[in-house]
Amino acid sequence: MLLTAQPVLRVPVRLVVAPTSVTDRGGNFINGLTAADFQLYDNNVPQQIHEDGDFLPISLAIAIQTDLKKQAVDRVRELGPLLGALVVGVGGEAAIFTFDDKLEVRQDFTPDLGRLTHALRRIEFSARPTHVIDATLDAMRLLDRRPEIRRRILVLVSGPSDQGSQSTLNDALADVDMSNTLIYWLDTARGAAPEDPVPAMTRYTGGQRYPLQNRQALERAVTQIGEEIHGQYLLSYTPVHTNDAGFHRIRVVSKRAGLEVRSRPGYWPPTPE
Repeated sequence: MLLTAQPVLRVPVRLVVAPTSVTDRGGNFINGLTAADFQLYDNNVPQQIHEDGDFLPISLAIAIQTDLKKQAVDRVRELGPLLGALVVGVGGEAAIFTFDDKLEVRQDFTPDLGRLTHALRRIEFSARPTHVIDATLDAMRLLDRRPEIRRRILVLVSGPSDQGSQSTLNDALADVDMSNTLIYWLDTARGAAPEDPVPAMTRYTGGQRYPLQNRQALERAVTQIGEEIHGQYLLSYTPVHTNDAGFHRIRVVSKRAGLEVRSRPGYWPPTPE
């Protein structure tokens, strides 16, 4: 009897990275922990985790909506001098983009803070529809071209909503999932619905929202972003015993009492070939 070969289903094994921030009850970031101080669950299944203690230089993309009110424009122009020691750090680089219905490079990736400051001061602002989802996808693709050893950070300076992107929010979340980009949002508007694309993308990556109301708020936001990025624990694991289809929820807890832990909420597993 001739047996026909059955197709073999191969499910790619992936390394899941979960940038994790730890604070005390006063909001101060806690350093000096190791992988042994955490327990990570993937769909409620405990995983064996690794903490990457090696220093990884940062590639920071700043994408700025051009349809901003004057107060927000003033804040944007003051952003340049704050970026160096607080966010980019040693060996880091940053790029400046603007977007309305398309993303434009105002300053390509550079470690030169003078060029970044100059680019921010030369931005022209105008009232046009803003395709924030398309701009986020384009910025992440440019980040993905940076060397693999670098951490990828995207700062969106925008309102919460989208005005006509061709891509969907699910498209953006899928790309975020594959690129391990961490998104922070400097909110130039007041009030946002949870389903708006920018807050949804920010939460999905484990990033944070910061209201951009005045210069003091800007300085606090950049300071906190810098402290968090440089104090994060890069927990990673290869999922085991979690072959469930659909969204996988990540839960990270500290084995030390009195600490608050924040990480990405989960990921979508790759589609089997």
